[in-house]
Amino acid sequence: MLTITTNKAEVKGIAERRITERALPITDFWTKRIVNLLGFSDSDRQTIIHNLRENRAGTTDAERDVTFTAGGVASVVVKVTIRIGQQSGVECFILSIRDVLESRGELDDEQDEQDEQDPEVVGMPHAPAVRVITRQTGFCRYCNQARMIEAPDGLSAADLNELASQEYDCDEATRQRERRAKMEAAGAWAKNIFSKQDGQLQTVLCAIRSTFEGAIDYVTIKIGKQTHKIDTDSDGMIRIRTTFRDSNEETF
Repeated sequence: MLTITTNKAEVKGIAERRITERALPITDFWTKRIVNLLGFSDSDRQTIIHNLRENRAGTTDAERDVTFTAGGVASVVVKVTIRIGQQSGVECFILSIRDVLESRGELDDEQDEQDEQDPEVVGMPHAPAVRVITRQTGFCRYCNQARMIEAPDGLSAADLNELASQEYDCDEATRQRERRAKMEAAGAWAKNIFSKQDGQLQTVLCAIRSTFEGAIDYVTIKIGKQTHKIDTDSDGMIRIRTTFRDSNEETF
């Protein structure tokens, strides 16, 4: 199953069937996960991409389960079909939501309304409470190229550069975006599995980061009767292998 980390407003919109499509960028990270979700290996990547672009029957009408999660606070499981299309002139994966299977967690309506009025800008604590969006210039942190971006007024130069880095398509910026997406996906999975009590979740999150950043080769954690080995595979994916009566492997 594919897990996509998002916010509470989107989880609620999907659960209430107001949101019926979700776009994902065509990056190596998402391409591999889409191909795996459809039941194929990475060696079939070009064929699957071709079929998704051409809306080929047998590929684009295959329904698969996808979980949208708001950091473990709430989540919704849906059935989707997948195609490649255009959004705002950019080619992307488009997940069409066919059915809502299950929703978990509670979404506070009052908090959702506040979130819509004053959306959080992650990593930018000094952004103003009232945001006016304008076109501004930022510089990629990796290649130092200028890029025009749409951003809230009042952001610092460092915040503008961070946004530009997230959008720029140089090799290092792309690599860092993919690394960030992997960490977010693994973190969302861990928040759904491990308890915050007794430091379980924090321990697993630290192990994921340490192995992914290359500080250590692997970490083995025993929680109750389950043993979890955390490392990275030959493709640079975060791998978590869980053993109890049988074995289960998750990659991100």
